[in-house]
Amino acid sequence: MKSGYISGNPSKPEKEEQNKPKGICIKKVENGLKSIDIIHLIEALEGIKLDFDHLYYYEHTDLVVPSLKKSQGRGVPKLYSTKDFIIIRWLVSLQKKGIHLNRFRDIIQFIKQKMPDVLETPQNWNLITDGKSIKFVNKVTSKTFEVSKDTSQYLFSFPKD
Repeated sequence: MKSGYISGNPSKPEKEEQNKPKGICIKKVENGLKSIDIIHLIEALEGIKLDFDHLYYYEHTDLVVPSLKKSQGRGVPKLYSTKDFIIIRWLVSLQKKGIHLNRFRDIIQFIKQKMPDVLETPQNWNLITDGKSIKFVNKVTSKTFEVSKDTSQYLFSFPKD
């Protein structure tokens, strides 16, 4: 993955990095996100320390598999797409609110079968939860998909125009 600061003079990268405040790293993603990038982003955005073991578990149980480069042995980084990252962030957000991993697995399975557009364009969807109900809201069309608490019922609502 090529990365670098978004702003700054590319002819003086070492000085640029020395002058940057500690703890702030702005990267541009060109070829995918490594596991360490996912871990840092989740910690920064969700305040949760995700570890390599969790990512390994998600991959080996087919919950979230790196779509750009899967596991190929030690020393070879996995590469996650932005879509993969969004799904991992949804998972972490739901777990933070008390939604069990198996419930997330059921929701993802349903989405794969009935609403693949949610996973094809996850950047268009916001996930909203209060720890009981889960809603996916399309930012473009305002279409809402709600998962009822502790049931396998799904409610779809569409804007009236």
